[in-house]
Amino acid sequence: MVNFTFIVCAEPYKYESLDTVINLGDAIIRKGHTIVGIFFYGSGVYNIKEKIIKDTSIRNLSKRLKDFCRNNNAEFAACSTWTSLTGIKSEEFIEGAHQEGLGGLSLMISKSDRVIFFGPGG
Repeated sequence: MVNFTFIVCAEPYKYESLDTVINLGDAIIRKGHTIVGIFFYGSGVYNIKEKIIKDTSIRNLSKRLKDFCRNNNAEFAACSTWTSLTGIKSEEFIEGAHQEGLGGLSLMISKSDRVIFFGPGG
């Protein structure tokens, strides 16, 4: 069994990073592996907002993320510095999400065999 941590640095609905995280996570779990957690950094912290969109015709990434983490007992946290910089308040978070410093990310990584980074690239 392999333990994975995902780091997401892209905002929701851009580059389909969060869709890829959830779909890859599902495939990893089906193979018998574990997702330790998902850490949101930089503009990726916008992914932890409960109400990202108001339109009902667009897929609800907040719900997909919440369901994935709850169903698979995976931690999901956002960088505390970046949530402060963006002005996101804890009452806006998806249920179960929380802020962590880089020490929290280090702990996730220390429990993981593999770390996969999702970002806009360069």
